[in-house]
Amino acid sequence: MLKINDVYKKLITEIPKKILEGESKVILGFSGGPDSRLLLDFLISSIKNPNKNIIAAHINYKLRGKESDNDEQLVTKVCKKAKIKLEKFICPISNNSNSIQEKARSIRIKIFKELSLKYKTNKIFLGHNFNDHTETVLLNIIRGSGIRGLEGINKHKIINYGNNSLSIYRPLINLEKKIISDLCKYKKLEYATDSSNRKNIYSRNLLRNKIIPEIEQINPQFLKSVDSLSKIIKKRNSKKKIRFGKYKNLEINTGIEILSQEYKNYNPNSFLDRNHYQMFENILLEKSFSENLPGKIRLFRNGDNLLFENFLKNKRQFKLNKKISIPGKTILIENLQITTRLINKPKKIKQTNKNLIYINEKYYDENLIIRMRNEGDKIHSITNAYTRVKKILSNNKNIQDKKNTFILESQGEILWIVGIKQSISSYVEDKNEKALEIKLLKNPI
Repeated sequence: MLKINDVYKKLITEIPKKILEGESKVILGFSGGPDSRLLLDFLISSIKNPNKNIIAAHINYKLRGKESDNDEQLVTKVCKKAKIKLEKFICPISNNSNSIQEKARSIRIKIFKELSLKYKTNKIFLGHNFNDHTETVLLNIIRGSGIRGLEGINKHKIINYGNNSLSIYRPLINLEKKIISDLCKYKKLEYATDSSNRKNIYSRNLLRNKIIPEIEQINPQFLKSVDSLSKIIKKRNSKKKIRFGKYKNLEINTGIEILSQEYKNYNPNSFLDRNHYQMFENILLEKSFSENLPGKIRLFRNGDNLLFENFLKNKRQFKLNKKISIPGKTILIENLQITTRLINKPKKIKQTNKNLIYINEKYYDENLIIRMRNEGDKIHSITNAYTRVKKILSNNKNIQDKKNTFILESQGEILWIVGIKQSISSYVEDKNEKALEIKLLKNPI
């Protein structure tokens, strides 16, 4: 087993000098479990004047009845013996609640903000370990979180709120859970055991208790392989820098974290998934200048600033009836234009995205008009049948502004509900001599 002194010496290299010298107080999230218990012992042995500079914070969610109360009693006993300042909070969460972990996290962050202001420090220490990190990577893969989720839990993270921030440190992130438990036993550190960790009704427990052990039968180094993947992704993402405004020179993940927090401040009852984080990345890396988020919120760039607005409050009915240039570009409204390109002898043309179509030669020699949708509009959607545009829009749940829908038409024939559906009569076939590519560009640079 690793020697305790060797472990602590290695952990010290991860802690800022000002903290070690007692120039900045720290707040420790202290559940009473083995991870936070070892972390408290490490901080007491490493920080100058620990009794003045360490504040332990314990939250009793009342999720495990008497067991939760026993945890609180143990934490009180440990802090009293070590003469460490303890802040205790009782914040009941129902076992029948949806997203228990998300609610608990929200409560923790709120409390850390309050304590940060009270003790004039933004340094928060948490006891996440190597297993927590790799399990998070796997859970993110299962949930389909995208590239960003493959980073797992970061050793250091900044959470911005208003004009303040929390600086989160996780010194134990490279230590395996078993090593932490062994070190606690070696040092005779009393800690609490969470019996709910044995219940596989939670996704993380099922992964930890059943799925990972089965995979380790094939590859005993499985979790280290997961960690290696995580490090590759972190290295890749760290190369992406933002080039404008207050985000300039920040790594993309830091910028995404800032925007996520600002969005949650603007719209507290919101939920973000991987698609929305991708929107944040697009706008921060200048791939787009405007994105529509949950809650009818629009994020857009104004100069070097990024702003949020409720687009329902600011929504207006556009008026448009414009002939498009062939070939060339036609500006429709602010941040929106149509481009067209002639193609001779088209073969095996593929439509690669919803904002790009190809129409056959029958139509492009006529006057092509872009206009707004009208009541009664119909499009040739299936053989020998026309469908009301209104019905198509109603069936598409992803369209937030159904009134301001663009229509491409030729001599009264609707060829395209722009960005949504093309008329089958305008499709290009291999026998056509010519075709017209029509592309809708949002936020063209």
